[in-house]
Amino acid sequence: MTPVTATDTTRKKHVLYPNAPWYFGLAVVITWLGFSFSYFARLRQTDIFHHLHGASAGLWMALLIVQPILYRRGQLRLHRQLGRIGSTVLVPALLMGGLKMMQMMMQNAATYPPGSVYQLGYIDAVSLVLFALFFGLSMRYRKQVQLHARYIVCTVLIIIPPAITRLLFFIPWFDSFTKTLNGSFVVVELVLLLLLLDDKRTGPVRKPYQLALLLFALLHLTMNVAGGWLWWQTVLNQFV
Repeated sequence: MTPVTATDTTRKKHVLYPNAPWYFGLAVVITWLGFSFSYFARLRQTDIFHHLHGASAGLWMALLIVQPILYRRGQLRLHRQLGRIGSTVLVPALLMGGLKMMQMMMQNAATYPPGSVYQLGYIDAVSLVLFALFFGLSMRYRKQVQLHARYIVCTVLIIIPPAITRLLFFIPWFDSFTKTLNGSFVVVELVLLLLLLDDKRTGPVRKPYQLALLLFALLHLTMNVAGGWLWWQTVLNQFV
């Protein structure tokens, strides 16, 4: 039997969210269900860029299921090795894939409702910036588990609204894209509020969720008007 060291005991006392793998697993299920018709049911008709983008997002969430398990078991070396792989491979793939999706959407603007590509492009662009921001902060505070773990959680909350938007269409009241889009943002904002309340209940309220809620709410407020900004339309047209 391997003896329990003081380091192991200290680490277990500071493990955040012992059910984290299940939470991240739920994000995977939400993503799978949300894209079950628009992507998974059309795999043979989908281009390679969508496959790569979907794979990188899926692998990122799968990595986040594995990482807290490794940390809790004390397999810190493997935890760090997988973290480096995610940082050098998956994160760049996610960001570049997101930019490619924006470009392809703009090139196929005729298949979207008039003007909607500028709104969606704004959401995608800001979401990519926020993902990079929260990932960067998670790396900056990688030695402070309380901050590192929370910033990692924020990276997932930023990338799941598209899946939630599609899922909300199954609820009769959500009978328009505007309703489902705004509804998906409300869902994420409620999750962030619950996480803040959990922080308050268990100890000091830390900055990651406060920052995420502020930035996400700003994106929510501006996304409904950003599509009509002429300067933004010019930026996206030049980007394409």
